[in-house]
Order: sequence, then structure tokens, then C-alpha cells
Amino acid sequence: MPMTLTVDMSRPVVVRVGARGLAGLEQEIRMTLATRKGAVPLDRNFGLSWDFVDMPLPEAMQRMVAEIGRQLEKYVPRIRVRDIAFSSDAPVEGMLQPVVTVEIREEYAHEFR
Repeated sequence: MPMTLTVDMSRPVVVRVGARGLAGLEQEIRMTLATRKGAVPLDRNFGLSWDFVDMPLPEAMQRMVAEIGRQLEKYVPRIRVRDIAFSSDAPVEGMLQPVVTVEIREEYAHEFR
């Protein structure tokens, strides 16, 4: 049975320097999702595009799902995206807070046992 991890971006998190295992993987995913594309000087493609800000919510959700899938598969190669939903606990109406469920690729599973 594949190992999965769910990351809810609407929940606060404590960043731990040197985190390993699932905690480290969760931090990698959170960092990718929380970074605006273009903000990292040596890798301007890292992070999520904000091109869908101010779009109608249904269109923004579709674009955000596609962007999350592409960026996580590229920058966190140890995982496979299984599901992307949006938190209903968002503090501001219309604010998209992704809840991402990923599966750890079998060739990397030994790192998490």
C-alpha cells in the first residue's frame, strides 16, 4: 500500500530546521506552494504563478490545480500528486487554500520507513 501525506495550507505550521522524513517532505511541499513564482533569484520558475489572482473563482481553481500539479511533480520528485482540494476553513471568502494529498513514489519509500 502506498504511503500518502496530506498538506493543508490553511493550517499554521512550525518550520523546523533540518526536518527529515515526512516532516521534511511536508516542508518541501509547503515551501513550493507558499512561494510566488519569480521570487527565487536563481530559479525564477520555482513556486506558484499568481496569474489567476482576481479571476473568477471556478477558473482560478482550475488553473491553480494545474499549476500545483506541475510544480510539485517538478520540484518534489519523490512524490506523485493524488488529490488537490481547497479548504473550506479559509479565513477570507474567495481565498484559495489548497489541501494536497500526495503519494510517495515507491523508489523513495525507504526514506520514510
